[in-house]
Amino acid sequence: MASRDRPSCRLLPSACRLRVGEYTTKKRGVTDGRYSMNWSYGYKWMVTGAVSLTSFIGTGASAIDSEIVPQLMESFGVGEEVALLGTALFMIALGLGSLISAPFSEILGRNPVYIVSLIIFGLFTMGAALAPGIGSWLACRFSAGLFSWPPLTNFGGTIADVWSPIERTYVFPVLLCLCFLGPFLAPMVAAFIGGSSVVNWQWTEWLTLILTGALVVTFLLFVPETFPPVLLSWKATSLRKVTGNQLYLAEHEVDAIPLYRRLQRSIKLPLKLLLTEPIIQLFSLYMTVIYTVLFGFLPGYGFIFGAQGIYGLDQAHTGLCFIGINVGFLLSVFWPVYVRFKRKLFEARKEGKHKVVPEERLTHAIIGAPILPISIFWMGWSSWPSVSLWSPLAASVAFGFAVMQLYISCYQYIIDSYEIYAASALVGMTLTRYCVAGPMVTVSVPMYENLGVHWTLTLLGCIATLLAPVPYVFKYYGAIARKRSKGATSFE
Repeated sequence: MASRDRPSCRLLPSACRLRVGEYTTKKRGVTDGRYSMNWSYGYKWMVTGAVSLTSFIGTGASAIDSEIVPQLMESFGVGEEVALLGTALFMIALGLGSLISAPFSEILGRNPVYIVSLIIFGLFTMGAALAPGIGSWLACRFSAGLFSWPPLTNFGGTIADVWSPIERTYVFPVLLCLCFLGPFLAPMVAAFIGGSSVVNWQWTEWLTLILTGALVVTFLLFVPETFPPVLLSWKATSLRKVTGNQLYLAEHEVDAIPLYRRLQRSIKLPLKLLLTEPIIQLFSLYMTVIYTVLFGFLPGYGFIFGAQGIYGLDQAHTGLCFIGINVGFLLSVFWPVYVRFKRKLFEARKEGKHKVVPEERLTHAIIGAPILPISIFWMGWSSWPSVSLWSPLAASVAFGFAVMQLYISCYQYIIDSYEIYAASALVGMTLTRYCVAGPMVTVSVPMYENLGVHWTLTLLGCIATLLAPVPYVFKYYGAIARKRSKGATSFE
């Protein structure tokens, strides 16, 4: 066939076009490229719950070993900083994995990436449980981190496949909450395992493996493919078999880009945006500071609440102190700011516009920005033996609330500002915050030891104070910054 006739083979712009509901096969999911948008809300939430658990388990695995440090030190004969390297390396691997994982779902679809990466993640988690020495344990932790990121990358894509933009305004905060609950529920469980006389510390890995295995079975049995280009490829394949007409080709098949080209783009574009876009740089810095404080609390809670710390709690009760941060996360999800954005969107549609300016997404951050340093100072200077334990715990609730407010705003602002480049912009931010915050898990130990709890948190609170004006600056001058940006959308 001549090259000029090739477009007629595509599904979309030709006589061979497949419209919604035009063709159905018995193969589940092969109806049309956007079929998942028509699911019932119950089924959408079932699929969303399954993919959300991938982020819950992946981020939880990053922190679960941070609360069994005494047992790791005894088992491997190492110091505290080395024992914490398992958490640090896992987080660094998360950041690096974000650069290379996205292209695989563009070629293979969502489900193969979920299933294969979860299986490999589970195998390396099992390797960490069976590791005979510190070297093999650290290697397995790093490798597990590398393969826990593809589900996290896929997770956002699946949500975009299933939910409309308006629905995502409400769904997105709930899902982000699960991402944050993972690394701060896991230490609570690990603290009880570490202090137990019934099971050994390896059960932190075995528990992660059991949950991962259950999730793989769930995907195999109940979660269909949702990626539209792959669904259309399946549909074209079915039509070719049924009709014998080889002209049926999905656009995904016609314009196929080799994997190495996709990998090259997925590495190059996020780094380019990170190095050249001031908007991304500032929000990346903000997120990095938040993550540094957040994950610095993993060993830091031992200095505040632990047996050798200010309040002298045992290992299990120190782990329970993370409940405060988790309560703050949950309170943030139910904060009624989302109603404002929906009202603004309806007002824009009445005026003939289809979008709201990204700065409307910053309402969360404007609330959370001042609360963040206040909560850090509050925790730092109320943590005294003479002051009730409930004061720093209340500060941790405020801290969790502020973190979630900022995270929701920053992510959605970047998505709305960069649109077609949003995925690459978010990858750059992910790389920065995980690769910096990961080592801080280890570095925070000498900080707490040498500076003490009060001055360590004062230092972090001062940094958070310096960055607190960022959401306010972008609220009022964001349109100017986007207009001058090469990658952002001006919305003019």
